[in-house]
Amino acid sequence: MNCTYLFHSTFLLEAEHALLLFDYTGGPLELPDEKKCLLVFASHRHGDHFNEAIFSLAQRQGGPTVFILSSDIATHLVPHHVQVRWMGPYEEISIHDVAVRTLASTDEGVAFVIQAEGRTIYYAGDLNHWHWEGESEAYNQQMKRDYHAQLRLLPTKLDIAFVPVDPRLGPFYSLGAKDLVERVKVKTLIPMHFWKDSSVCANLKAELKDTGVEVLQLTNEIQTWRNL
Repeated sequence: MNCTYLFHSTFLLEAEHALLLFDYTGGPLELPDEKKCLLVFASHRHGDHFNEAIFSLAQRQGGPTVFILSSDIATHLVPHHVQVRWMGPYEEISIHDVAVRTLASTDEGVAFVIQAEGRTIYYAGDLNHWHWEGESEAYNQQMKRDYHAQLRLLPTKLDIAFVPVDPRLGPFYSLGAKDLVERVKVKTLIPMHFWKDSSVCANLKAELKDTGVEVLQLTNEIQTWRNL
């Protein structure tokens, strides 16, 4: 699979028979001029993960386009002419030989667990171990329990995992990623949700250097990795 990072939490995965676009909110996007199915995922309603601009993709030239939207997104924002599959937590669907199931986020919406062409892909959205220094100890402990409860529902192995590493969490930015790799065998971990502070990618790679996990090093520019 080829993976293109666009910005923040937006990624395009190109598989042999399908294109998977995650949390696209607008801006430069080059799609292969092919007949592949395009699956457009939106994990929740927050403006840094969902924008109505995605529906312009329904007009693309090529194969069918299907929007897989978290059930917290307002239905009135969706044009009538587009093909939509709504997903709440703990649901499963299959579209064009791509199997999708969801987990509950610890913030808004859902996380996606995807089986495509023999690969297992995890896109967390805002499912994370959010530990905020301004919150109470009780809040942060509950967040930890809620996050770990969702991790127990993941497969034992993930080929690609897109995981938040938000620098606003300060020293706790990597908790979610470290919790994940302690419990699940991850081949390639792709940091996201770092706004424009890509330094956290190098920091995370250093923290996980003894785990055997490949941590991709993202910058603030569009990047593509081939044959993940």
